[in-house]
Parts: sequence; structure tokens; C-alpha cells
Amino acid sequence: MTQVSNRLWLVAGLTCVGTLLVAACQDPEVVVVEITAAERGAQLAADPALSKAPQNHVACLDCHAEAPGDAALYLPGAPLAGATLRPSFWGGQESTLLRSINHCLNYFMAADAPWEGDEEDAVAIYAYLESLEQGADASAAPLTVGAIVDPGSGDAGAGADVYERACASCHGAKSSGAGRLVPSAPTLPEETLSAHPEPDYDDFDRRLVFVEKVRHGGFLGYGGTMPLYSVEVLSDEALADLLTYFGVPEP
Repeated sequence: MTQVSNRLWLVAGLTCVGTLLVAACQDPEVVVVEITAAERGAQLAADPALSKAPQNHVACLDCHAEAPGDAALYLPGAPLAGATLRPSFWGGQESTLLRSINHCLNYFMAADAPWEGDEEDAVAIYAYLESLEQGADASAAPLTVGAIVDPGSGDAGAGADVYERACASCHGAKSSGAGRLVPSAPTLPEETLSAHPEPDYDDFDRRLVFVEKVRHGGFLGYGGTMPLYSVEVLSDEALADLLTYFGVPEP
């Protein structure tokens, strides 16, 4: 509205109409939106705020597809469908879903405290996972940590596709980091190469640095919050293509 003496405000759900001298507010109209626990869990799975850590930028669905084949990306986590039915998690290292979720919250999402399982968010996430059970594979998701060996020569063109499907969502555009999801994610490959300079590291060493980071993520020697990429998710051939695309010299 263009007249100064006649304005419309929407404040905290109250519709107010007034003039310069008098203001009157109508009774608020209460709109109740009902959603199921599973629907709330689906919202939380896509929201980094699930972890309650302000420095976290990652949501469950950044690493996990709902079902096999749902995502065009190489996602490091197992599909969520069937998670409530599996006999083990984390490559057989965990036997309960709650402990495996707490690992994700701790290692990748910077959560301060583990869930006990009766929290409102935990109940909603579990309901969401239960809603994905029908027709899902109940067997444990395979997780083979690849050997830290040079994967050999690859194809740079194929490597560009690997980068876009496996790396760009977190690291952003190659060589610039533009659009990165995680501010702390290094610009690839330059920052990783500069952190391992010659002559302290030769070409062979530097290639293995990339291999270890991909295969072990933030575990073992390097730290950070990167998840590991198993052989089932990213083959040695795809890893060779990625290193060739990065231009990391072969020894």
C-alpha cells in the first residue's frame, strides 16, 4: 500500500490494520498443521540442524540415499531403506542402529552428545526409517575398505564425472572450491598437494595421500569429517580416473 496512514502488518501471526492514530489487531487465526512422526523424520534427515551443532553443514541425506539407485551421486553411506532391519552396521563393527546413528552424529555432524533413543528427534528419525522398510533389503550393507595402493593410470574425462558425483557436493568446483558445502573442505587438488610438498613427499607418496583420504576418510591418520568411500561405492578404476583428472603425476 502506498498511503502512509493505512498500513498492513503481519507480525508473529497477527494481522494488524491501523492508521497513524489508531491501530487495531484482529484475533490471530491459528492454523494447525499436522504431520506424522515419519514425515517429521524425513524433514530432519534433510536438515543439518539435526545435530544441534552450529558448525555442522551436513545432513543425513548428503551421505545416504533413501533407497538403492535413488541418487546419481556416489554417496558414501548405505541406503537408508532397510536400516531398521539390518543385523549389523559400519561394516559389521556395530550391532545396533542407535550406536551407528550416534557415530554419524559424532564423527560427521559435530553433535555434542549421543542420543539415548527417546529424544523427540530420535523417535522421528526412527519412524522415518521404519517407513522405508517395505521391500527393502534387510541384509547388512557391504563395506570393504580398499587397500592403500596406487590404482594406476585412469581416464581424465571419466575422472571429471567421478569428481562431480563424489567430491563436488562437499568440496565445490575443482581448483576453486566454489559452491562447497563444508567451509573447511580443502580445494582439490591444489590444497591437498600443497599440504604435502616436494621433496618431503614424492609423486608416489602424494598419490597415496589421495588414496588414503578417499578410502579412510577422517579415520586413521588424517582426521577431519570426511566419510570413507568403500570399494562397493567407488571402485579402484574410478579412483584411478579421479587421480588422472587431478593431474597427480604417476611415479
